[in-house]
Amino acid sequence: MLEQYELIYGFVHCRGKTSYSAGYADTLAEAREWLKKNREAQSRTVKVPSEDPVRYCKAAFCPFKRQNPWFDIRAVEKPEQS
Repeated sequence: MLEQYELIYGFVHCRGKTSYSAGYADTLAEAREWLKKNREAQSRTVKVPSEDPVRYCKAAFCPFKRQNPWFDIRAVEKPEQS
């Protein structure tokens, strides 16, 4: 098995924490670069998915409607190709 890195992001809401995949990186260096770029960005670098709870929270003054996304990476195994 070869190691690959999943690029993940999400949001913290009054209804819980969401998690989404932004794709995969083949090396740890690529994954860390993506992580650094997104964590240090001045503005949002990811689009909030249409199914995200922030879209349907009915609380008028919910403090989580303007939160910043979180970013992380995780190692995953991918099958070796023959």
